[in-house]
Amino acid sequence: MAYDPTYESVSPYARTPIINRFMVYYVHRPVEPNALDVVLTINDQRYHHRPDTFANDVYGDPDLFWVIGLRNGLQDPIYDFEFGKPYTIPHPSYVRSIV
Repeated sequence: MAYDPTYESVSPYARTPIINRFMVYYVHRPVEPNALDVVLTINDQRYHHRPDTFANDVYGDPDLFWVIGLRNGLQDPIYDFEFGKPYTIPHPSYVRSIV
């Protein structure tokens, strides 16, 4: 059986090319501003450093945690996602259209 690395469409690496079984340089997936975006302050302690939990509650898929990090320019999508800070949250319909 041949090894064929691929990434699912919900992965932040889905557009990154793979050559000879190795990932090449990361290709950024754009999450552009959208009229349906909402600015939301994270006021639930469950979401502190847990964008996966937040993404699961908003998008129904914890694997989409990276969308919030990219939209907000976070260097670290996990530890920069903090309680009490405002974030621009892309609308679920927009997110479905880009993955």
